Amino acid sequence: MALMPQPDIAAPDATDQRPWPNPRRAWTVALLLSLASIASQFDRVVLNLTVEPVKAEFGLDDTSFALLQGVAFGIFYTLGAVPLGRLADRYERRIVLGISLFFFSLASMASGLSRNFSQLFLSRVAVGCGEASVTPSGLSLLSDLFPPEKLGRAVSVFFLSAPFGIGLAFMAGGKLLQSLTERWHGTGLPFGLEPWQAAFLIVGAPGLLLAPLLLFMKEPERRGPGGTTPLTIPEVLGVIRARRRALTLMFAGFSMVTVVNFAYNVWTPALFARVYGWTPAQVGIGFGLIMMICGTGGTYFAGWLSDRLTRAGHVDAHLRVAAFGFLACGVFGTLAPLMPNAWAALALIAPAMFLSCMPVPCAGTALQLILPNRARGQVTALYIMVISLVGIGIGPVVIGFMTDHLFTAPTDIRYSLAIVVGCAAPIMCALLLLALKPYRALRLAGLEG
Repeated sequence: MALMPQPDIAAPDATDQRPWPNPRRAWTVALLLSLASIASQFDRVVLNLTVEPVKAEFGLDDTSFALLQGVAFGIFYTLGAVPLGRLADRYERRIVLGISLFFFSLASMASGLSRNFSQLFLSRVAVGCGEASVTPSGLSLLSDLFPPEKLGRAVSVFFLSAPFGIGLAFMAGGKLLQSLTERWHGTGLPFGLEPWQAAFLIVGAPGLLLAPLLLFMKEPERRGPGGTTPLTIPEVLGVIRARRRALTLMFAGFSMVTVVNFAYNVWTPALFARVYGWTPAQVGIGFGLIMMICGTGGTYFAGWLSDRLTRAGHVDAHLRVAAFGFLACGVFGTLAPLMPNAWAALALIAPAMFLSCMPVPCAGTALQLILPNRARGQVTALYIMVISLVGIGIGPVVIGFMTDHLFTAPTDIRYSLAIVVGCAAPIMCALLLLALKPYRALRLAGLEG
């Protein structure tokens, strides 16, 4: 496609002549936001590593366990996103973030004190509600700290905390569970805790220390169209209606990314344990290293490539990078669980994770560039709600259901995973390609809700 002139890319609001914040300050905030995201990833991964002990503790099958991530966390994560996004558009985002981080860290620790399935379910509900503020508030902050032509890399750094945090959590969490089990074997942990319960208490604590840093950082000035006065709910709905063609296709397409990413994050430990006989510590090191190296690499590469293509004149760069990267992910991600041994599976999971992480920063950046300031948190929260309902709420549960009822053996989880990934990737690519035309129109027109 021929390059297009783009007078609006570098300056969405031509009347705003204020200098952008000092880069050192901007990147410091980006780092704090990344640490908050890492804290949330640790909580989620520890639950994934404890599939078998939690099932044994409470007598669960795969479908029931999937409800902890899919319904308890996923559904309430989506329900919390929109009101927290509206708070971020109306009040200081640092306060919304700091309080939310403190709350979900306490809830994560409460998961470790659960004595029955109902208590664990409720604690996961609380974690989901608290974590829902991180992305909408974080992206809104970054859009006021970095100019558009540099926003892609900043958002990538924020989002690469997810694969980095997941990888680190798999490695540290697997080792932590193994150490707790070996150290207290035969004698039992204090207060009658099981190793998986103690792990939740340990990984939830750092968030309590980080929360004050977010609460007391300086709030950046809001900039761009609609940055002065909070919007009413009808005005926000008007913003969405004006962009409905692009948003509908983008939301549906990026939902497929969430399906694949959560499918792998939730079920990889079970896949390697059942099919290849690996321990949680082995899975933690193997999959953890892949997420830390390949996941972070794919996330940063997507932001760098999108910024470069944007400066070259491609106003739809973020959607193109996401679509074609994820299509390639589908090939590797479908074949990986079908491999005859664990090392061959990991060899294919590596490029799959690199490519699966590319759409994540592209989605966040693309949304900020077509929204007025005071609608960014709310529309981003709506985006999170949609992709979470589809990805978190359906993806892991479908795999558990297929393994329990469609196939005949626990090891058949490999086929469930392959089917879900193989269907999701081409659907996502097709939807984003359809979104290119309406998205380009919004970028070039510079609509102001």
